Amino acid sequence: MRKGLQVLCVFLVFALFAGHAVMASQDETVRYIVRFKADNVKLQGATRNQVISALQQNLRNNLKSVTKVIKSPTSSNMNPLWIANAFALDASEDEIARIAKLPAVAEVYRNKYQIFIDKDINKKVVKADPAVIQWGVQKVRAPEVWQEFRIDGAGVVVGIIDTGIDGSHPAFEGKILKFKDFTVDQSESPTDTQGHGTHVAGTVAGSEGVGVAPGARLIIGRVFDTSGGTTEEVLLAGMQWMLDPDGIAETNDGPRLINNSWGSNDSTSKTFWVAVENWVAAGILPVFAAGNNGMWGGKVGTPAAFPHSWAVAATTSTNTLAYFSSQGPVAWDGAPLMKPDVAAPGDKIISCKIGGGLVSNSGTSMACPHVAGVAALMYQADPTLTIDQVRLIAEETALDLGAAGKDGKFGSGLIDSYKIVEKILQNSGLASSFSAYESALHAEKALVGMQAVSPLAAPLARSIVERSLNLDEGQFKSLAISVSQNGGEAAQALLKEATAARVASQLHK
Repeated sequence: MRKGLQVLCVFLVFALFAGHAVMASQDETVRYIVRFKADNVKLQGATRNQVISALQQNLRNNLKSVTKVIKSPTSSNMNPLWIANAFALDASEDEIARIAKLPAVAEVYRNKYQIFIDKDINKKVVKADPAVIQWGVQKVRAPEVWQEFRIDGAGVVVGIIDTGIDGSHPAFEGKILKFKDFTVDQSESPTDTQGHGTHVAGTVAGSEGVGVAPGARLIIGRVFDTSGGTTEEVLLAGMQWMLDPDGIAETNDGPRLINNSWGSNDSTSKTFWVAVENWVAAGILPVFAAGNNGMWGGKVGTPAAFPHSWAVAATTSTNTLAYFSSQGPVAWDGAPLMKPDVAAPGDKIISCKIGGGLVSNSGTSMACPHVAGVAALMYQADPTLTIDQVRLIAEETALDLGAAGKDGKFGSGLIDSYKIVEKILQNSGLASSFSAYESALHAEKALVGMQAVSPLAAPLARSIVERSLNLDEGQFKSLAISVSQNGGEAAQALLKEATAARVASQLHK
């Protein structure tokens, strides 16, 4: 009897606490993400600031219905994520149930912590000569572009969403335009406690022989912590910031392209679909790592698998597919889609290490910034290029390494920056101008002490001036930037004469 009474008491106590637990769960607030259904926001053909303004207004309109069903909404717990037509908030089960029933709401789900950065593969600290250009940079033929065309990414801004960047590394001196930390650390100075982001940034634009586009400048969003993970809210907030870093749509201070050496192993998830879609609408090229599940037969993960993402596979120094590189094709809405799109060096890539020095690492995370760097070279060669043109030219000129045509291992093949830039300049009419410009530089070197255009170089000068008259404004601007940044006194004099001739020509039209 006594034993039975004890059991009954224990049961009653358990039931009491369980009841309290149930009651508490009803009032407990949990972090949720609420995504609205797509509205008819017309973004095609819009400028970047128009895209930003339209997305912001769209979310404001949708939020009006939400404020009517939340008991006590506050700006502190509601985070607008207009890049995805969504917002995050702390809400009870009762509140979120009411929100979910709203006609404008597409879905509601918990904001969970996830790992998006793959574990380092074959990571090894190395001693390397900073004067030596690393094999990956050479493999994509970037040094040839620097030397022959005087193009190194100057004037192009590249965004990087990753674990941050070691701003004290000498390879990044003068190259970091903006930095924002979305992790709990909230560091104000460029910081990286994991190393992945620093390595990636080095391959994009680092000096010391590691960067494909050392003349480019960087905008860094730190969204992943030391473990390589984050929440969807934080990641979306970082993606949104990239679109409008200063919070003023009219300033157009965002990057031209964004490197994303991260992703999900799921090849069918549409998480981040809308965000990437809006990047593209705003004219931002999204470059994504294909993923490192190739050793298990894994498909290209998302967002790389999206049709509007540029997915990058990883190759070795012998032009074979890296064993870890995820493969395609993938499927969307029942239709096959060939992924990856292009391939780049991703095995034993030497780049920047946090704390200084260099480190070797492998992964499609390392291949991705090679392609981002090449894209920066492309945009310097012709700032008027559209996203579709960038992808088309790069894939048309790639070295086909797999089955004929685009395949599920290498995509269109190994990216070749020299062939790309050469084709861009030929298509735009800049090739002959750059050729003449190069000849003028050589003539200048031969004429020691020349302070102005020598009579010996007059034919070359006349050639440049005449050719410049046939260039459109974007093409002439690209040529002018190159001459201004890289030309000597003779070349500067030629630029001045060409500019004056263009002004005179336009006045007489």
